[in-house]
Amino acid sequence: MLCLPAYGQDAAEPALPPVPAAAASEFDNRPIRTVTIQGNQRVSDETILNLIRTDVGTQFDHLTVQEDYQRLDATRRFRSVTADVVPTADGGVDVVFIVSELRPIESITFRGNRAVDDETLRSLVDLNPGEAVDQFRISLAQQSIETFYEARNFPLTRVSVDAQAAADTGELVFTINEGPNVRVRNIDFIGNESFSEDALKKQIRSRTWIPLLRRGTFDEDAIEDDVALLVRFYESKGFFDAKVGRRLRFSANQREVQVEFLVDEGPRYTIDAIRFVGNNIQGEQQLRELLKAEPGMAYDDALIRRDVRRVVESYAPFGRLFDPQSNDPDYLQVTARPQYKLEPGSVDLVFEINEGEPFRVGNVIVRGNRKTQDKVALRELRLAPGDLYDTKVLLQANERLLSVPSFADVRITPVGKDPNFRDLIVEVEEAQTATVGFAAGVNSNGGFGGTISYTQRNFDITNVPGSWDQIRRGEAFTGAGQTLSIRIEPGDETTNASILFTEPYLFDQPYSLTTEAFIRNRSRTEFNIGRSGARITLGRFLDEDRVYSISGTARIEDVDIFDIPDEEIRAFEILAEEGNTTLDSLSVLFRRNTTDSRFVPTTGTILTAGADFYGLLGGNENFQRYTATFDWFILLNEDLRDRKTVFRVATDVGFITGDAPFFERFFEGGIRSVRGFAFRGISPRSGPDDDRIGGEFSFVGTAEIEYPLLSDALRGVAFVDFGTNEMGVDFDGIRTAAGAGVRLTLPVFGQVPIAIDFGFPITSEEEDDIQLVSFSLGYIP
Repeated sequence: MLCLPAYGQDAAEPALPPVPAAAASEFDNRPIRTVTIQGNQRVSDETILNLIRTDVGTQFDHLTVQEDYQRLDATRRFRSVTADVVPTADGGVDVVFIVSELRPIESITFRGNRAVDDETLRSLVDLNPGEAVDQFRISLAQQSIETFYEARNFPLTRVSVDAQAAADTGELVFTINEGPNVRVRNIDFIGNESFSEDALKKQIRSRTWIPLLRRGTFDEDAIEDDVALLVRFYESKGFFDAKVGRRLRFSANQREVQVEFLVDEGPRYTIDAIRFVGNNIQGEQQLRELLKAEPGMAYDDALIRRDVRRVVESYAPFGRLFDPQSNDPDYLQVTARPQYKLEPGSVDLVFEINEGEPFRVGNVIVRGNRKTQDKVALRELRLAPGDLYDTKVLLQANERLLSVPSFADVRITPVGKDPNFRDLIVEVEEAQTATVGFAAGVNSNGGFGGTISYTQRNFDITNVPGSWDQIRRGEAFTGAGQTLSIRIEPGDETTNASILFTEPYLFDQPYSLTTEAFIRNRSRTEFNIGRSGARITLGRFLDEDRVYSISGTARIEDVDIFDIPDEEIRAFEILAEEGNTTLDSLSVLFRRNTTDSRFVPTTGTILTAGADFYGLLGGNENFQRYTATFDWFILLNEDLRDRKTVFRVATDVGFITGDAPFFERFFEGGIRSVRGFAFRGISPRSGPDDDRIGGEFSFVGTAEIEYPLLSDALRGVAFVDFGTNEMGVDFDGIRTAAGAGVRLTLPVFGQVPIAIDFGFPITSEEEDDIQLVSFSLGYIP
């Protein structure tokens, strides 16, 4: 014990009683005469005095003493620390720290562990030789080891420590009784009548053991959670009185366990009546028409959540704001709850609606766009300041913004406290829009090919760089949402090169401009064809909703028919076009699109009508081509997860007047035509070898059902295709085919799906080319 003498203290004076220092605030600011350490045996006085801030000659502060406790405790070398303060006759104080030391750990060993090595166990315990024997920290180490074993299918592992021996000798020994390696061999359900075992297994987290594939971890806590999950599932399906228990059956050697869930389903409650409370804008009948739930149906929480969403959506045109996380009384709130009755078995379903207040759009603020100009986002909103807030319009705007190449993610949020307006914050995450691509692909219509490309999908032709740093940082020629694409595409059947520029909003008006220069070469059995030229297209939306649009295209190109093999058996129509032909056309295309999505439509129609006039600019050929298409999408069903089944009917018709060269005529067959037939496999024939020379009349149609398989990312199709291709208007040679296929949408390819179809001809002509499989990367119906 070290005692520092108090200055000027008379040893003959009687000692005053000590006071606990941590509570002795009345002695604050008195000078400290001595600081004494008591109870220490292994830790020296100097070590302790160096750790504390209370010191001789300073003024006493009870808060400093409390901090000294914490400093000494943090060393993990003391079981307890206290301090007393003794007033001295001269107005000072003596401070005495009393410590109770812990024995230091001399060694750490593990016994009984066979499945886990010592090194791994040492990494699990937060203990080291030299630190004090602390029972609390030893208990934490025991729990850590047991938890580690449980995660590796040793749920019966128990860890013990002889605490007294550790305190006496400093030797810390963890004795491990590992127990058997237990796996869940089987999971059974007893008493379930309404749902299959497979359906119930999807609700729980416990899984059975499958060699090399699944560990079958046995965890009693997880099984208790599974019981709660099963109860919750049954309640969501209207079994409000359901009870679930569990029973564990271990094998004789305790290495396997069978988990049995004991189910008492009780009655399934039905909906007796549906009532609406709080609706004023919309009548009860209007709201009822939105629901799938009906009186007499079994209660189903998923179905009711779907109905709540539909009710919320129905208020969108009225300027109502819905935020399920907000309690703002001016916001729309819709909840549906079961109202129980005295007799079990049925409930009333009550929709409680707080219609809130209407809001209009205030300021529209775009954030997160470091390179992209605000206008690229704003022009897709279709809502302007002062417009009535419409959440449905904003959902559609969100989808449109996600289809803009400049943006990888979009979030539109209403903010503000104005009683009549809400500002819109459009937060965007910019995408990588400049890409240099090297790729290979295959298409049943075009064979194998490669691509070397540079594409900037956020181009700005006016953003000329002012310095090399702008180019290096990627800030030059970007920001306006234009597209520049340079492509070279070598292939075994086709070789293409092109440069394309698109301005979707010319002069920030609803006009679009597309220009392209191209070279295309293709090898066919009957001939080789090379095409080089340019085109320019000017388009315009005709209405604010952008349902109607019109475009005009001017094209000029050189067409070269060369390397015709076996000329003696080739068709006259092919031989007559050998050499170079200058081709020009002026085209107009009208389009009406009322569908709900650009990539995967579920409702609405697409109607196009076009006319191409050749020879008006002085080319070698003079003829006219007229085309029309109609696609009708009908939503047949929407399941509880919003997955849609869609029926599509489509027809394409075209005819040519005048004397058109064979390479500008119609050919049918393939994935965008009559499946089950090869690309260009349906065509009038000519010559000794029945060469395909194209028709001047084409009529193609399809009836197709598209439905979800696993999710909207993987969908199936079943179809019937029909069509003909003749030199004149003739429906006698209609070909038909039926089949099925899949549509796979992968994020790496954007929203355009991969299509694989298997088509089987029903009626055909003898000269037709059959192909059972059609596929494409980037199929749009």
